[in-house]
Amino acid sequence: MEGIKYRAEKKVIGWMTGALGLYMTAAMWMEFNDALGFYLGPSMGIIIGTITFMVYQSNKNIKEFTLNGDYSTSERTAIITRADGRMIQVDGHMEPGRNPITYIAVIYAIIIILSELTWSNLII
Repeated sequence: MEGIKYRAEKKVIGWMTGALGLYMTAAMWMEFNDALGFYLGPSMGIIIGTITFMVYQSNKNIKEFTLNGDYSTSERTAIITRADGRMIQVDGHMEPGRNPITYIAVIYAIIIILSELTWSNLII
């Protein structure tokens, strides 16, 4: 039963983290485009902004998928290499229930509220 609860918590935390990342990316991207448009004009700002974004995403993807030959983001699992060279995912030594959802949700809400009040203006 505890494993089912952990998986549900992990999914909710993953969704909240994804939503926060999407919010921060959109807010910073808007600020970046506004600054480029102000200094270089709207047309050049869009061209330079798009090229910058494409280079950044490409480099980010290369780093994520080539790091140690695997892409595991779970804290509770580890990837080990067997004697025959195959990689398998096994349970780690992390205790369940380590990430309380309420605490993480409050922290994320505070980050979004403070961003909106100080610099972002994406939602408000």
